[in-house]
Amino acid sequence: MKLTLDVENTVTHRGGKLHLDPFEPDNSLTMIGMLCESGKETIVTFDHADREPTPSGKEIVQRMLDTTTLLIMHNAPHDLMWLWESGFTYNGKVFDTMLNTYVLQRGLKEPLSLEACAERFELATKKQDTLKEYFKKGYSTKDIPVDELSEYLSADLHATQQLADKLQHRLDNTDSMLSSTAKLTDEVAVCLARIYQRGFSVDLTVLEDVRKEFETERAMLVKSLDKQCRELMGDYPINLNSPEQLSWVIYSRKPDDKAMWGNQFDPYMNDTDYKENMSRYSSVVYKKQAKQCKVCYGNGMIRKTKKDGKPFAKPSKCSDCAGVGYIFNDTPNVAGLKFKAPSAKWVSANGFSTNKTNLELLESVARGRKMTDAVTFLQNVRRLSALDTYLSSFIDGISNYTKTDGKLHVRLLQHRTSTGRFSGADPNMQNMPRGGTFPVKKVFVSRWKGGQIMEADLAQ
Repeated sequence: MKLTLDVENTVTHRGGKLHLDPFEPDNSLTMIGMLCESGKETIVTFDHADREPTPSGKEIVQRMLDTTTLLIMHNAPHDLMWLWESGFTYNGKVFDTMLNTYVLQRGLKEPLSLEACAERFELATKKQDTLKEYFKKGYSTKDIPVDELSEYLSADLHATQQLADKLQHRLDNTDSMLSSTAKLTDEVAVCLARIYQRGFSVDLTVLEDVRKEFETERAMLVKSLDKQCRELMGDYPINLNSPEQLSWVIYSRKPDDKAMWGNQFDPYMNDTDYKENMSRYSSVVYKKQAKQCKVCYGNGMIRKTKKDGKPFAKPSKCSDCAGVGYIFNDTPNVAGLKFKAPSAKWVSANGFSTNKTNLELLESVARGRKMTDAVTFLQNVRRLSALDTYLSSFIDGISNYTKTDGKLHVRLLQHRTSTGRFSGADPNMQNMPRGGTFPVKKVFVSRWKGGQIMEADLAQ
């Protein structure tokens, strides 16, 4: 028997993120909806503010799962996770309408939500906006009026079943060459869902030690870079988190008009035109010397007076120094590292590109020319960027998504990339560094081996 299934659950807002998984202690299973091939629909309530749980609800769901040979879902790992973690058993085949749509897109990026699929495939049943409106008002899923929630769930079930029929028709006919790929994708989805369910343990004490190591290293790098910037740029304060100001330091040039700058270049323009436009539309950056503003005397604020001679209650920003307190004058010395961007492909909205690849190329050039200071600066800039990523994406991400069971349940997504590569989520682990770069002392990781999930120690 084919069975279309969908779950409704509560969610948790924590750490600025939305947690939809069953591993959050405050999340609960609200409803499970099921639609048979015959058209018989069953909605079972588990945790809703307006309705008692359906009598023998678990037995009803499990009985239907036991007779199911193919379980149809949109985003199967989410529904399977809630089923398994709620005590239900299902080890049969699945048909994920979201993943099958992804396979049939053949690498083209199109929205994969049920709502988008319903529109694109012109389904008879369209996805409703009930939940969106209630969520905007701050409602929890279990607080949405039960009749409206049931109607919403019913619409999702019928839309998913109709979408499955259209997808299967294409896989059986016009896109039969992708049938085996779609089948394998569904099987992998179940495997990844098991890995997601198992998770791996995180030693939060060690994680905090790693945070402190990175923060200490970062503070030292910032201090060193500030000193180098002062030597390279003079008194003008440089914010290296600004691609525009970093471009000034590296290339010693600044666009005269940022709004017009990018329109003057074509990535494939010839070298002569590129150099001419660069000279015409940008200016050399010179080292600055700071002098105290004579209007505000370094305060950055002035107190204006009314017509009657009385001062205004609140001070105003000094217009002469823009509230800085100092006037920055050019010196005769060119600022920065004086690198030349080799072609128009290096032009960016902020001047010239400062991406990781270009910085590595410039560092190689500097090393070949024995430009020791430039090598040190570029290395430090790249390391600072890496540390910021480690602290925000990895340390904070791992800490925020580690559940009360002490485990990190990373989702490995199959549908986010155009090439079919897995993409980590909750947290985003796509660019997790290899080897000793990210010094986690000891973690437990999950491995799939021989059909079972095994645990193994991974030490640095």
